[in-house]
Amino acid sequence: MSGAGARRALPRADQVTALPVARATTAPPDWEDHNGHVNVTGHYLFHMQACHDAFADLGIDQDYVHRHGQSAFSVEHHVSFFDEVLVGHELSAHLLVLDRSDKLLHAVSVMVDRTTDRIASSVEFVEAHVDLATRRTCPFQPDIAKRLDEVLEAHRALGWTFPLNGSMGLRRD
Repeated sequence: MSGAGARRALPRADQVTALPVARATTAPPDWEDHNGHVNVTGHYLFHMQACHDAFADLGIDQDYVHRHGQSAFSVEHHVSFFDEVLVGHELSAHLLVLDRSDKLLHAVSVMVDRTTDRIASSVEFVEAHVDLATRRTCPFQPDIAKRLDEVLEAHRALGWTFPLNGSMGLRRD
């Protein structure tokens, strides 16, 4: 396929699994739908749990929320499905940081089916850093900003990219 409708090639599963594991699980029976595979809710739930874990690894955890009165709010999500996942398959999710501004983070969570060694799905997202007292965006704390910059630099140096939906990104004022 060529032209605007062509889907960019996915990276190899081993490239994605070289990133830290944000979360791993075995697809449980309650994720199965009437088609005999993992349903949309199972994919999305796993990605959201993985993002929560990845944010904690970046320092945005419950302690951070209590200490600073700040957190992250979802602004936009885009889910893509690339391969079927069956109940009982071993799964891992990996966070790829794409960009950031003082107040926003653009990233993608990638699910790898370890049973088939294929990329199964992704959730591309933008998160806003928010002051919970004012409910307005605010800059990331300096330690978090530094950590995000380190991860972003490492991810930009990977030598591969992930196909994105094309309509998401960070506005620069």
